[in-house]
Formats: sequence, structure tokens, C-alpha cells
Amino acid sequence: MRTIADHILDISANSTSAGATKVWLDIVENTAHATFVFAVRDNGRGMPSSVREQVFDPFFTTRPHEIRRFGLGLPFLQENTEMTGGNVQLKSEPGTGTTVQATFHTDNIDCLPVGDIASTFFALLVSDFSVQWNISRTRDDLTYTVATEDLMKVFTLDELSDPEAQMLLLEYLRGQEKSVCGGERL
Repeated sequence: MRTIADHILDISANSTSAGATKVWLDIVENTAHATFVFAVRDNGRGMPSSVREQVFDPFFTTRPHEIRRFGLGLPFLQENTEMTGGNVQLKSEPGTGTTVQATFHTDNIDCLPVGDIASTFFALLVSDFSVQWNISRTRDDLTYTVATEDLMKVFTLDELSDPEAQMLLLEYLRGQEKSVCGGERL
């Protein structure tokens, strides 16, 4: 995990692995307070307390050991947020889904760079068309949103599988990101 965007992609992918059909991703960046907060909320399987108590242990995973022997995403996220003076909060109940919220203090020397948020959103949106994504990105007083429902008003599923349409979507997301960041980090 070299960037915050890598963490966003990893935690969001966990939602789809947990059977989520709806995922809400909210990012709020406040430059005046030097904070970057992202929250991923889903309607997946959720976790019993026995799993919640272990998810920050790097040697624990819920996936079959033939697939993965370690679960490093949440432990790395916790370490990277805490190095900045931030934290990770996890809420989950079986049958109701999971919410992970991570807070980074961006003025801390140990804070990871934000990374390529537009490409992260793009990867999530085209990775699994059976998942309804609802993404909100705020930086200070500027916000943009992207939702699967809105994309389906512009593109068909076949079109979203076409590389040319995907490039249009990626360029759109880059333009939205540029509109809230003023060209920074692009």
C-alpha cells in the first residue's frame, strides 16, 4: 500500500468479496484541517464479533488458505492511519453489512500520498457490474458524485465493457477529480 487510493481500492474490494451488492464510498478531504477521511459502507454479509476481534491481526483471514494465508489490508490501513495520528473504525453485524472509516492527518510527515483517486474509482466501477456503487468525493467545499445507476443512464453494460467507453469514463473521472483538486496530484 503506497497510497491512500490503494487502501480505498483494497477496502472497497473487501466489500464485494463479502457479497455486497451495494457499496457507498465517501471521501471527505479537508485541507484547512489537513484531514483525509474515507468511509466504505456495504450491505454484504457482515462479521460476527469473533471475526471483528481478529481482522486487524495480519495473520488472520476469512478467505480459504489456498487463496490467501494472510489478511494484510486492514492491519496496513490501521498502521498507516495511526502513523499520522489518525485511526480506523470498523462497524459490522452479520446480515447488515460493514462500515470501515479511516482518518489520515495529511500534514503528518508519515502520511502516504493520496494517489490516483480517479483510477481507483474507475477500477471499482468496471470491476463488477452487479455491484451498485455510490461514490461521493469532497475536497473542502467542492463535491462530485458517481453512481452505477447514473452510469447506466449513459452507457449500456456492453458499452462499459468496450475499451473506448471505458477510456471515456476514466477521462470523465479524471476531469471530476481535477475539478475538486484544481489540478493537484494529477
